[in-house]
Amino acid sequence: MKYEEASQVATDAIGGIRTIASFSAEKKVMDAYEKKCESPIKQGIREGIVGGLGFGFSFLAFYFTYALCFYVGAKFVQQGTATFPEVFRVRSIFFIVHRIDGFTCCG
Repeated sequence: MKYEEASQVATDAIGGIRTIASFSAEKKVMDAYEKKCESPIKQGIREGIVGGLGFGFSFLAFYFTYALCFYVGAKFVQQGTATFPEVFRVRSIFFIVHRIDGFTCCG
């Protein structure tokens, strides 16, 4: 657990609230708690950045591939090699395969 040590400090502080209050150590306990929270917060930020970049890159790859399919399809239509319905059919197949692949790898 990320906040296990911080939770232990808080539990100890609540359990010994009278002792902490009698020695006016509230500030010291709060500082200890905040210090224990620093590492998990940094770790959470790092995980969020890495996860966000990975998620963003996967969508970047998907939409670049999608754009490439439209570009190549437009070139084929321009040359007369394919018709628009054929290109659109290929686009639909690409979309369906991407959805199936997403369900397969991610649940």
